Parts: sequence; C-alpha cells; structure tokens
Amino acid sequence: MKKGLKLFGILLVSSLISGACSNQKKAEKTSSESGKTSLVSSVRTKKSQEKSQSSSSVRKDSSSSNASSVSSASSGSNATPEAKETPASSPTLDLNNKRLLELNDSIRSNLGNVLLPSTTGLDSAPGYLNMRCTGDSNNFSVDYIVSYNPYGLNDGAVSGHVPYATFSKKTYDSESAAANDVPYQPSDSSSGLPKIDLGHGISGLLDSGAGQRYLQWNEGRWSFVVHASAVAGEDPVPTAQHVVDLLERYYLPAPDTKGGGQLEAAASENVLTWNKGNVLYVLKGKSIDTLVKMAASVK
Repeated sequence: MKKGLKLFGILLVSSLISGACSNQKKAEKTSSESGKTSLVSSVRTKKSQEKSQSSSSVRKDSSSSNASSVSSASSGSNATPEAKETPASSPTLDLNNKRLLELNDSIRSNLGNVLLPSTTGLDSAPGYLNMRCTGDSNNFSVDYIVSYNPYGLNDGAVSGHVPYATFSKKTYDSESAAANDVPYQPSDSSSGLPKIDLGHGISGLLDSGAGQRYLQWNEGRWSFVVHASAVAGEDPVPTAQHVVDLLERYYLPAPDTKGGGQLEAAASENVLTWNKGNVLYVLKGKSIDTLVKMAASVK
C-alpha cells in the first residue's frame, strides 16, 4: 500500500513537472513568434517610412527640377534679342510734334536745309514718333513710324516697323522732267462724263467701266482722282467730298508746274505728288487726312 502511494506521488510530480515544461515551451514559442511578428512589423514599418521618405524626396526633386525648367525657360525668353517692346507711358500729340522737329533737325544736320513736314499729321498719340532717313540732299526718303518707345533717328530698334507715311525727294535734270512724272489730269480731259457736286463750288467727273469708278476734279494746279471698286460696292463720292472739305482747311503746297493726288475710296495707299522746279516731292500713306496735314506743313 505504501509502495503504491509512493509510486503515485512520483508519477504526479513527474506529470506536474512535464506540464510545466510544456507550458514554458509554449510560452517561449508564443513569445518568440510574437517577437518575430513585432520584428517583421517593425521592419515593414521602417521600409514603409523609407519608401515614403524616398517618394517625398523624388517629388521634391521633381518639383525643384520643374521650377528650375520654368525659371530657365523664362530666363531664356527674357534673353531673346527679338522680344517685343514694352510699352512706355502714352505720349501726347505735342510731345510727338516736338519729337518730329528734333528728328528733322537731325536730318538737316546731315543733309542741309531740306524741306520736310513739320507736323506728324496724327489726330491721336497711339505711340511715340520715330523716323528713318536714307539718301542724300538731292534724293532722300523719310519713313514716319509709331512705336512703343522713343528712339533716335535711324535707330535699329525700328528697322522692321511699317511706316504710316513716307516722304521723299527726287531731283531731275530739269523742271519739265520732274513735272512729267506728276500724275496730273487736265480739267478738260474727261469732258462729257457725268458731273458730281463735291461741295464748295467744285464739281467732279465720274468715269465708270470695267468694274471700276474714277472721280476726278481740279483745284488750282492740282488734280485729284479717287478710285473705287464697283465690284466691291465702293463709292468714290463721299471720299471726294471729304477731300474737298479737307482742302478748305489745309492748303497743299503750290506746285511750280503741277501736282497730283491719287486717292482710294477704301483703305489703301494714297499718294500726293508735286514739283518744285526740277525737284519732285512724293508723300504716301494709308490715311488721306494724315497725308493732307503733313503735306500742308512741308517747309
């Protein structure tokens, strides 16, 4: 009986020890697995952070690169020699007329005491007057230009600008040779054509044909012709009446022999031509009003 109890006690103790060892191993295993899980989680978190920082760094580098490209492009644009002019403050008519007189002085300092328009002929000041001049005292041409900024005579900054008017002088061997190049029509050259009242006691003769209309009249030593396209539905009468009225307020130079005005009813190139002895003067541009005002101021 005693031996049985002793054997039972030994088995019980052994079982308890075995169970304890088993529990300890399970705990160690659980702890180990938990540690591994924590380690894996930590590694993943670290990699995620590194990836996030790397991505942020890439975005930052990309942003810096883009900003650098814009800055470079902008810098390149500003460095372009053909960049458009920046408008200066709006000038006044008085300022531009003053500029014209100063530029005329520059021309005369090179060519001598030549005749030139003494007004711009402009009704408003859309920009600054600039001028180009080529030739010598006997034969020269002056371009009148409006630009954003004021420049000196023949400045390269306005070399590509289209002039609103051009005044030129050409010297011939004789007065008759110069007069022969004036587009002049005698008053009796179109007799028998319908008469048109142009106002101020002046009548014009209307010649129509081949889709064109020509209204011609004479004032003193000047003859004028207004051309209009019948095909385009243009009428030369209103333009001719306007010119007649304009010439009541502005007096064109008195030619030594004759003068001629070739005018257009639609916006196009208009030309005034007259002679002074053996010299022929020509003024051309799109605006009839501007040409008449400039021609009337030549001195």
